[in-house]
Amino acid sequence: MRIVQLADLHFGAEDARAIEAATDSVRQLAPDVVVVSGDMTQRGKHREFEMARAWIDSLNRPCLIVPGNHDTPLFNLVSRASSPFQRHDHYFDSYASMLRVDDVRIDGLNTARGWQARSNWAEGSVRLRHLATILNRDVRPDTIRVLACHHPFRSPKDAPLRTRTRRGGAASEMLAESDVAILLTGHVHTPHVELIEEPNGRYLAISAGTLSTRLRSAPPAFNSLDITPTSVSVTTHDFKGSAFEARSLGSWKVAHLKPK
Repeated sequence: MRIVQLADLHFGAEDARAIEAATDSVRQLAPDVVVVSGDMTQRGKHREFEMARAWIDSLNRPCLIVPGNHDTPLFNLVSRASSPFQRHDHYFDSYASMLRVDDVRIDGLNTARGWQARSNWAEGSVRLRHLATILNRDVRPDTIRVLACHHPFRSPKDAPLRTRTRRGGAASEMLAESDVAILLTGHVHTPHVELIEEPNGRYLAISAGTLSTRLRSAPPAFNSLDITPTSVSVTTHDFKGSAFEARSLGSWKVAHLKPK
């Protein structure tokens, strides 16, 4: 099966040409599932959510969307503290459910927060109890499990943005010990794939680029994953001014992504 992974679309600061080209590219790729790893909007405005929802609907594919830190109302401090994801859930609740295609199951986890008691509130935070609930769900032994969230658990190597996800280390160890093989994230605005090794297991961490004007050392981009019962192949699609060009990020054996 094929997954198209998007992240950091930032409607309100979107790259209009990249969005238009991505529409054509995604339709040509004909994915079984589209996963959006957070930050659909720039400032959490209703108008931005409406634009994002219209675009996602236009793809006409099964979709799983998790929120990012930019999906909270930036200028409404009361709402950002008391009900930070009310708007996001209003527009994307129908895209929040677990997805399963053949032997692949994809779950979502919210790592974004409307406010935190630290200087950079945009950094992620993992509720380990929520993560444990997802990891402990009963699935068939032959299932290839995927988890989507906005913030990487471990800061991606060589990424221009270093991340400090609260309880990210503990979450990474829990994920590696579980039967989840792949973590799909955003936030860093740079395509990246890394095999994360923990004492009791490993998993493949995949970050998508952005389709916005908020670039960090890489052009607008999105990822596609081709998954078979035995392998995972990851391709990034870089925007080259008028169209997206495919670039392989590598392939891994599914058996190598299992707990030790």
